[in-house]
Amino acid sequence: MRTPEPVRSTREKSLILLEAAVGAASLGSGTLLALRPDGAFLHSGPSALRRTPFHSWRVPGLLLASGFGGGYLLAALLQLRRHRYARAVGVAAGSALVVLEAWEAVWIEYQPLLALYAAAGGAVAALAWKG
Repeated sequence: MRTPEPVRSTREKSLILLEAAVGAASLGSGTLLALRPDGAFLHSGPSALRRTPFHSWRVPGLLLASGFGGGYLLAALLQLRRHRYARAVGVAAGSALVVLEAWEAVWIEYQPLLALYAAAGGAVAALAWKG
C-alpha cells in the first residue's frame, strides 16, 4: 500500500498557482504576439520595439511563449510533482522574469503591467527559495 503524500502547505499551493498562472498568461500572450507580429491582438504596435533588435513582435512572442510560458508551466509541474529540481527551476524562472521586466521598462517602455509581472517573478523566486 502506498503512503499518502504529505499535505501541501499554503506556500506550496500559492507557488504552484502563481507559476501556472504566469505560465499560462505568458504562453497565451506570446502566442498572440507570434500570430500577429504587428501586435494588434495585444494593442502593442511595432513602434514600441524601436530601441530593440526586433522589427516585429514575432520573435519576442515566440520567446515569451516558449521561454516564460513553457518555463513557468514546467516549474509548476515540477513543484506539483515535488521534483528535486522544482526549487531551482522556480528560483530561476522567478529571477529571469524580474530581469526581463526591468529590461523591458528600460528598453521598450514602462507600463504598469511590467511591475505586476516583476512582482509575480519576485514572489515565485522567494517562495521557491524558501523551499
